Amino acid sequence: MIGWIRAMRTGLLANPSISGDAGLQWWAKIWEPERITGGYADGRCVATLRTFGVPMSVPTGEQTTTDIPIDALTQVSVAATHRRQGLLTRMLTQSLQDAKDRGEVASLLRAAEWPIYGRFGYAPASFASDYTIQTAAQPQILPPATEYQVVQVEPVDLVAPAQAVYAEMRRQRAGHIERREANWQRRFDPACQEPGTREPVCVVVRNADGRVEGYATWSAKEGDWFHDQLQHAQADVTEALATTPDAYRALWGYLLNIDLVRVLKLNAYPVDEPLEWLISDGRTARRTWTGDNEWLRLLDVPAALQARRYASTDRLVLDIVDNDGGWAQGRILLDGGPDHAECRPAAHDTPDLTLSQRALASIYQGGCTVRSQQLAGLLDEHTPRAAARLAAMFHTAQAPWNATPF
Repeated sequence: MIGWIRAMRTGLLANPSISGDAGLQWWAKIWEPERITGGYADGRCVATLRTFGVPMSVPTGEQTTTDIPIDALTQVSVAATHRRQGLLTRMLTQSLQDAKDRGEVASLLRAAEWPIYGRFGYAPASFASDYTIQTAAQPQILPPATEYQVVQVEPVDLVAPAQAVYAEMRRQRAGHIERREANWQRRFDPACQEPGTREPVCVVVRNADGRVEGYATWSAKEGDWFHDQLQHAQADVTEALATTPDAYRALWGYLLNIDLVRVLKLNAYPVDEPLEWLISDGRTARRTWTGDNEWLRLLDVPAALQARRYASTDRLVLDIVDNDGGWAQGRILLDGGPDHAECRPAAHDTPDLTLSQRALASIYQGGCTVRSQQLAGLLDEHTPRAAARLAAMFHTAQAPWNATPF
């Protein structure tokens, strides 16, 4: 295990060492040998790959979701000494076949580089933005309509209410994976964090009945704020989640008024983050980067399409092309709407559309438009307006987003 971890951390440009006994115990907790692959040369690990099974939320309505079982792929690395020897191809091809055999509907990953994973059938399915918020001007925010209280708590006391908020939030937006106990421990147990990691400040938002409906964690940037306020009066908001509009407003009313802080930084937040519409000067909240966040690879198309619901009722015959492994290849009839979905083989029916599995993966949760895939040559229309009908079916009220890095 240690050799694999050191090889993975080296390949991903992290400190190869593991932080003490607590770090090893944490790894032992998540270690699933049947889901871990390593490539070895002369007794040394030179390539790594790990997966874990987890539910992912998919859309069933305007702000409702259900779960599908997915294969989450992570910690893929090949040592610089052993590149271009086929290690990645062998590991990933076998990993996808294993996921298919286990009955997992899709595989999900976060790509280090864009060109790597398309040849295995993965495609960008959700996007995220980094934000910089200038708070020195003290922008005003629309207050909650009812009474809310923001209370600071110790990290250990945040876990239980935060778990409840996160679970409820997953039901409201597609794209989130279930957050495991080990992930919460990694966030809030000091013994499991990297050396030099600063303890976060933790707050919860309670409604008038005392129920927690939101929480946030943030850390101030290291430095001498007294002598160099412009450079060091910055805080990184590591998480700010709420289940109701009023709790969201109360949370940001607090974050925008932290003493001595002039700038807030947020990384990998939704591309449709509504904060700029709630504050008096929307330009104080600026997107500094927007890009691909999660990549999806469908393995069982009928199961994936039957799980979700659709914005309009329609029937379309889809000819799915999968030249990157063939797991999703086939012609199917999709009959779906807001309250039902059926998907069955339709080998002898005339297709309304031919599309790549990668195109279907990109539009599956509403992260990409049908039009974008059509312009990219990944979707061909055989029946007039079939692409527009498909777009109407797959329309979602919110962009998909996953708040849990892996």
